Amino acid sequence: MINLSRRRMVFGTASVVAVGLGSQLLGSSVFGTLAHAAPPLASAITMPDNFMQLSKKLTAVDNLESHLGQALYSWLHHAELDAQLDALATLLSAHSDVVGDPLHQLLAQQPAALGQLYQQLVNGWYLGVVGQPGSQVCIGFENIVSYELVKDSLLPPSYAVGEPNFWIHKPDSEAPTHG
Repeated sequence: MINLSRRRMVFGTASVVAVGLGSQLLGSSVFGTLAHAAPPLASAITMPDNFMQLSKKLTAVDNLESHLGQALYSWLHHAELDAQLDALATLLSAHSDVVGDPLHQLLAQQPAALGQLYQQLVNGWYLGVVGQPGSQVCIGFENIVSYELVKDSLLPPSYAVGEPNFWIHKPDSEAPTHG
């Protein structure tokens, strides 16, 4: 049980109000500078149009989430990325009829960086995960392509279909048994 006297409650409330007012009054100096010192990486790097075009080709989804695309592009960004994106787009356009295992075999014959980029793009869009095993980073969850493809029939695992603990109650009617 928490022992909260009236004096402590008033002092705590006054402290919170003072900090709030202080941040408002100093907003343009210290607090404002700290709040805007470093923009997030996702907005610091401009994503080229060809990134989303290639992503649409890889996923076969026309309405990809732009925030997920920006996060994926920002995570992948390096000096050779745009050239690699162009090379991968050219390869896929030249072999547009190749899918599945033959596509993976074709990518295995290309420079390793191209195959890695393909895998990173697919993992990022479909799983929302980027990075190497052991140091992976989650960049998306409910807006990933995997859920987009099944959204008309399944809910993402983060959404419950009933009230909390709905699964502990016995169903009203039992499913028929096949015997």
